[in-house]
Amino acid sequence: MKNNQLHLLAAVMAGKGITHVVVSPGSRNAPAIVVFNRQPGLSLFSISDERSAGFYALGMAQQLRRPVALLCTSGSAALNYAPAIVEAFYQKVPLLIITADRPEAWIDQGDSQTIRQRNVFSGYVRKSYNLPDNINEQDDYRFFERSVSEAIDRTLFPAAGPVHINLPLSEPLYDIEWPAEAVQPRSPGIVSTTIRVDETEMSHIADIWNSSASKMILAGQMLPDAEINHLLEQLADDPSVTLLTETTSNVTIQSAISCIDRTIEAMDAAETEDLKPSVLLTIGGAVVSKKIKALLRKMRPLHHWHVSADTDEFHMDTYQSLTLTIPAQTHAFLSQLMGKRIPHNSHFGQSWMDRSSKCAGKHLEFLRSAPFCDLSVYQALFREMPADGHLHLGNSTPVRYAQLFDQASQFISWSNRGTSGIDGCVSTAAGASAICQQPLTVITGDVGFLYDSNALWNSNLSPLLRIILINNGGGNIFRVIPGPDNFEELEPFIETAHNLNVEGIVRNFGLNYHQAHNQEELEQALPAFFAMQENNKPALLEIFTPNKLSANVLKEYFNFIAS
Repeated sequence: MKNNQLHLLAAVMAGKGITHVVVSPGSRNAPAIVVFNRQPGLSLFSISDERSAGFYALGMAQQLRRPVALLCTSGSAALNYAPAIVEAFYQKVPLLIITADRPEAWIDQGDSQTIRQRNVFSGYVRKSYNLPDNINEQDDYRFFERSVSEAIDRTLFPAAGPVHINLPLSEPLYDIEWPAEAVQPRSPGIVSTTIRVDETEMSHIADIWNSSASKMILAGQMLPDAEINHLLEQLADDPSVTLLTETTSNVTIQSAISCIDRTIEAMDAAETEDLKPSVLLTIGGAVVSKKIKALLRKMRPLHHWHVSADTDEFHMDTYQSLTLTIPAQTHAFLSQLMGKRIPHNSHFGQSWMDRSSKCAGKHLEFLRSAPFCDLSVYQALFREMPADGHLHLGNSTPVRYAQLFDQASQFISWSNRGTSGIDGCVSTAAGASAICQQPLTVITGDVGFLYDSNALWNSNLSPLLRIILINNGGGNIFRVIPGPDNFEELEPFIETAHNLNVEGIVRNFGLNYHQAHNQEELEQALPAFFAMQENNKPALLEIFTPNKLSANVLKEYFNFIAS
């Protein structure tokens, strides 16, 4: 039967729980599009730009917490998935990448749209599979079915991430035969397990924990998890423990220190010694704050334990003090630790809280007299955003500014902090908003938006999507981080200054458009922008801010906090 492998592929995907497939138009993958579209249980989303499609699927999978499939044609189209695949790999997001291909005999034979696709994403996927281009024997059938089943399971176990299936398809492509009966695969399954620490080892860990008078828990990027929140709240209810979180940690505990950068700004030697933990426990993924990384590398805790069930993170020594890798699931380890912990009478937790409160007061004092700039804009945004909404933070300045505001921690937050690139943040947010069914606001800079403007070339955009574009005329992050502003090459080559018309782009794609040039216009625009009642369409708010002033105000802000 012609293209019989496509019917089996579609049936296994649906049988293993895949429901969403993001496809990009093409010829070599067209038969698969036709078969997938007619497979009960699969819903297709067509996005022409493969780079945007990859990030859109990433946002979907973040929300669903199960694999989303991607399907593209052969050749360079597949390479456009690479940025999203790398992000999914480091952020542990399950994606099933299916790239249509020529049969093996046509590789390197001068045929059009033909490149070396086997293992093309090597190093950034959990595993790659090169499937046969047809099924002729029963053994072929079982091999194909088992390979696809294993590929889908590997997107989730032993750790989530992207998996690549390369799918050679022979010509004629469009001579598709249909089975008389629906394909009923018998795919092997996989049982979910909880990875815990051996009880003898756990007792040793607990002894060190309970005897220490100074313990720090640092939470990196994590999915929202009520169980982990509850366990962290209990562990932090101990005078010898301080809990440091970020917006992307999705930890909503009142006793947590959620604004790390302002809290640790310009610690003197005595404070550094007083606030140094003897035990550092790190959970979750990437940490945004460069300041806490530098501080902990200087402090060198006696014990640093990192919890991760991902074998790719064994001995990941971010703070140059790692003493123990704990290959367990976070909730399981915290539950075990909570079952053995004994609170320790200590001033350590209160000392951290006192410093946090002091810096919070100076934060509010500074903002009362701050001019219209990036910093004051973020204050207004976090005050007006819908409390029940999701927040997606673009990289460079948006994710950094968010760490300065306590209010940012009230939202369910997302950001592409696996590799921290600016590409794809709006596309990822668009994919997430298609699933979450709640208002979702993405905050991006002008360069990040322009780099990903094809995110709007998408007929599947949710009317609940709100895009806030802070336009300071270029990559203002390079005026904020130390170094680039000392060189004359900043403006012509590093900052990416531009005079492009964003309004024209937005209106061309049919979105509602708003703008603000000052504080008064911003205060007037925000209520209508967030009202979610504009012609059942997504909307974009462009806020024009002064780039040099914004950079100077942020420097003055940290100087004031440190004074």
